[in-house]
Amino acid sequence: MNRVEIAANLPPVQYGFRLETSSYQERLVSYLDQTVLYYQYVTGKTVDAIRVVPDGCIDVLICCDPKRPHSLICGTILQGESIPFYAGATYFGIRLTPLQSLHLSPSPFRDFIDRQLHLGDVVHGVSSLGDDIAEKASFSERIAHFERFLLPKLLLTEQSFGWLSYCLQQIYQSKGNVTVDQLAEDIGFSTRYIRKKFVETLGLSPKQYSRITRFQNTLSSMMNRTTTSGTIASEHGYYDQAHFIKDFKHFSLFTPMQIVMLIQPPLISK
Repeated sequence: MNRVEIAANLPPVQYGFRLETSSYQERLVSYLDQTVLYYQYVTGKTVDAIRVVPDGCIDVLICCDPKRPHSLICGTILQGESIPFYAGATYFGIRLTPLQSLHLSPSPFRDFIDRQLHLGDVVHGVSSLGDDIAEKASFSERIAHFERFLLPKLLLTEQSFGWLSYCLQQIYQSKGNVTVDQLAEDIGFSTRYIRKKFVETLGLSPKQYSRITRFQNTLSSMMNRTTTSGTIASEHGYYDQAHFIKDFKHFSLFTPMQIVMLIQPPLISK
């Protein structure tokens, strides 16, 4: 499975963006040999925070409010929290997976863990691009402008990361259920070396990223109603119900059942 297929089959889920805003839309767009996820939403007039969960990704987020436009680059958080946003504003974003973010220029993925930085402080020569995107009238126009003027500055696709890219692909394909021992056996390196290089490059251990990936896959199943509450833990490789509940409370601040009730309103029988 190549990178395009992985990104298309496993779009990261931020349920707060979908459920706590209006006019949410997203689009997967091919870029060279990759597929990137664009999205847009409008915050409520009284909303000052949205719930965000770990997704192992980097987001570029542009506030399109003409009175206060600004552009941020946001690393993955490591546990669920509420993030402040301006009320009544349109936000446009792009989400890059760690596999894509290995090519991020000029700063590595690890420098963004649990951080939100001004885009102009990270990528030189783009201080006005956020304002330009904010002025566009439609989602499609913003995507086209971003892809033409900003994406080439962010992603240097000629870089190669060999076995690290392979390990990330295995984590994606296994939906977070591959062990470091299995990765070590596949590529012929020690588990200690793999952990060291993961942390040096991504700021996350293989186990941390696998846990986030498994959580994201489970959350996606819940959002798409492909998993029932009684089979969630076993279908997604959790050791037992206790581990499952512990992971969910850590990553989302809710129990699995609370999440199901939040994202799947009860069906009204006729």
